[in-house]
Amino acid sequence: MDHYRGRDSALNEQVLWRLRGPYDHEAMIRAVAALTARHEPLRTTYPRGRRLRQRIHEPRPVPVPVTDVSAEPDPAAAARRIVATEVSTGVDASVWPLRPRVVRIDPQHHLVVLTLHHYCSDDYSNALLARDLRALYGEATGEPADLPAPQWQYAQWARWQSEQLSGANLDRLTGYWTGKLTGARLVELPARRQRPVPDGEPPWISVEYHVDAETTAGLRQLARRHRTTLFPVTLAVFYALLHAETGAGDLTVASLFANRGQPQVRDTVGFFASMVLLRERFTPDTTLSQLIAQTRGTVMEAMRHQDLPHQLLPPDTVAGGTGRTDDVLFQLLGSLMTRADMAGEELDDMEAQLERRRFALEFVVVPQGDVLSALLLCSRAEFDPAWADAFVRDYVTLVRRAVTDADVPLAELRAAPVT
Repeated sequence: MDHYRGRDSALNEQVLWRLRGPYDHEAMIRAVAALTARHEPLRTTYPRGRRLRQRIHEPRPVPVPVTDVSAEPDPAAAARRIVATEVSTGVDASVWPLRPRVVRIDPQHHLVVLTLHHYCSDDYSNALLARDLRALYGEATGEPADLPAPQWQYAQWARWQSEQLSGANLDRLTGYWTGKLTGARLVELPARRQRPVPDGEPPWISVEYHVDAETTAGLRQLARRHRTTLFPVTLAVFYALLHAETGAGDLTVASLFANRGQPQVRDTVGFFASMVLLRERFTPDTTLSQLIAQTRGTVMEAMRHQDLPHQLLPPDTVAGGTGRTDDVLFQLLGSLMTRADMAGEELDDMEAQLERRRFALEFVVVPQGDVLSALLLCSRAEFDPAWADAFVRDYVTLVRRAVTDADVPLAELRAAPVT
């Protein structure tokens, strides 16, 4: 990603916190310093050279500049522009991996922005950072912080991972994935083809629709009936939609797993996320309920074998598509740990982060309290905006159909009336 899309700031991560009420900037400076002291990756740099190396620095103060937009005609819009600029401006990890900033919207309303290089964080880690920064700021202003100490720092886990990816355990992991994926083909969408991007239009398409509260509640109930979480259920609906688009009954999509099987890293910040390829096979007579059950098994097996980075599999294990295994990606954000900045107004702030240029087609489901957001990000040079809009609308329609009757065969599911 750094090689192919680093110039697009695809490797930026961001944590946002809207702070309302009295604000103490000196306390925030102390909180950010305590955060970097607590988590080594926030003070780890990557010197330039032929070989990637990590240099862990001793704790030290980190500048926290303040940008005051309170005098702007529309302070909220000005703050959103700053957030978008921050996430689109690269972080030089050879110098420092973290760039904090505070935006003053008015004297009682501040927006705290942490922009990080992806080398040192991932979505689960961002949730930890959001939690820890709130607690450490409270501590700096006189409130007790009750934070569990990280059992391992990232370097300890990296040593453990290196030991795991050798000998008999490596053979076991490789054997599972080659057996699961040999003969698999990447998803090839008929709608995908190279097309010119009109002048003045953004290179990426972003389409978002919401699943209403009643349907979301029904989806959670469906997950409980299958003794699983929302992830296999929403993924099964995605498979059903891909089947309707392609006619294929053997589909492989990529997803990002937290890769935190070791309890020692529950409170550890770092880049743990692992790309996992999820293959599902079914027929047009398969019902969505049966597909959910199959997907649940596939996801559980994948979680047990997620220690192996897919880049270590033999070349050409998976064929088809453009050859990039992350071409079509599905993920459920916040599925393993709730992020304090992934709801309501703060989710709106994160729109710029969600639109980073990373994958040709990325389908994201985001829980927002009682509702779900279905978001498609795809390349305008490869997909038509009208198709993208219809794709997300069809996904929401299938979600509603799944809630009303999950026992309809896939061949009939898309055409069946939604009540």
